[in-house]
Amino acid sequence: MINVNFTLFIQLINFLILLLLLNALLYKPVLGKIREREAQVKADRDEASLLETEVLEQEKKHQEALIEARQVAGKEKAELLAAAKKTEADILEKARIEAARIVDEMRLSIQAESEKVRTALKGEMAPLAQSISEKIIGRAI
Repeated sequence: MINVNFTLFIQLINFLILLLLLNALLYKPVLGKIREREAQVKADRDEASLLETEVLEQEKKHQEALIEARQVAGKEKAELLAAAKKTEADILEKARIEAARIVDEMRLSIQAESEKVRTALKGEMAPLAQSISEKIIGRAI
């Protein structure tokens, strides 16, 4: 059976003193550190959330800049291709004109040469015809 006597009160006082000492020396500092750590974790989570938002915004800006750069590059490529085609057409046209000029010069040269040859042959034809006639007839004409 439980005896209620003077030692019970001493034990109760001893327990209360121990409780006050532990509360002041252990529980309050540990709970304070726990609350401080929870606050730090919450602050870190908030900061991480803000950083994640910034990263997403930066990624979005980067994607937009990349799309814009691709569009500009596409336009420049199209312009360069158009300029190259125009240059190619100009070069081909110049080559055609030059070829036509060379062909015309050759035609004129050939015509002039053929006229010279015809004139030379006409000049030689009469004596040749006379010589052939003399040989066929057998006497001088």
